[in-house]
Amino acid sequence: MDPIELLTRQHEEAELLFQQVSVAKGEERAQLFHRLAWLLTLHTQLEERYFYPEVKLAETDELVHHAYDDHGEAKALISQLIHLDVSDMQFEPALVQLRASVEAHVAEERSMLFPLVRRLLSAGHIERLGEDLGRGMNELTQPGGLPTLSSEIQESAH
Repeated sequence: MDPIELLTRQHEEAELLFQQVSVAKGEERAQLFHRLAWLLTLHTQLEERYFYPEVKLAETDELVHHAYDDHGEAKALISQLIHLDVSDMQFEPALVQLRASVEAHVAEERSMLFPLVRRLLSAGHIERLGEDLGRGMNELTQPGGLPTLSSEIQESAH
């Protein structure tokens, strides 16, 4: 498994979910948002536990540090949104802010970090990193694997 392809697929799935949440209403919107929150939480955990520690090199240090900051902002917004009803007046502006934050983060990873990682790491290192991400996915998608979300949200995400 190629770790960059896995993370890129998650980026694409998140973008699709953002589109769906933005037009959905009521219970459907709540369910789609919970699925999005689950996916973003899974993605940040994979990057923080497995990807960033392996790709933090002198050439990538600033990008990785900035990525952790981006994740902090996204986590705060997700936490805020989880506690709001989708009909709350604060929901839409917070969702728009989360989407903008995630899109900027994704653009930076795709245009700068991922190409650097491909250039700096050997094919074997990238392959091992992909295996680590695969194991991490299996671990994190087990019940209770994502401690940052309630079991209710994890269940509605499946």
